[in-house]
Amino acid sequence: MAFEGILLGMGNPLLDISAVVDEEFLSKYDVKLNNAILAEDKHLPMYDEMASKSNVEYIAGGATQNSIKVAQWMLQIPGATSYIGCIGKDKFGEEMKKNSKQAGLNVHYLEDESTPTGTCAVCVVGGERYFSCLANSEILLQILF
Repeated sequence: MAFEGILLGMGNPLLDISAVVDEEFLSKYDVKLNNAILAEDKHLPMYDEMASKSNVEYIAGGATQNSIKVAQWMLQIPGATSYIGCIGKDKFGEEMKKNSKQAGLNVHYLEDESTPTGTCAVCVVGGERYFSCLANSEILLQILF
């Protein structure tokens, strides 16, 4: 029996950019621990700064993609799950593709040159976390229309 592609998810992918930072970093970007916000213009440089850290970790996410990753892990059948979404044609999009494939997903992303990949900064200080998401809900609509 063929199990390839038996489960398909479509959603708005977000790339988590996770790194241990210090209190000075949080102050610089006016963010507080145990908080989650949508990024403003003042937060935009934070993503590149976090990406340049030696301890950075990338995690392909977003609600639907996370669900598909769990299903793939549970099934343990190569290629059983597929995911479609839209990412930017940028360095974070490349990280998204690499991370998703490592998780065993069969991914098909529409790559948009004019819109950046949705990202979520995960700042970790002493085990506490702060989330700042830069999500573009319009990017998914490009798939649908």
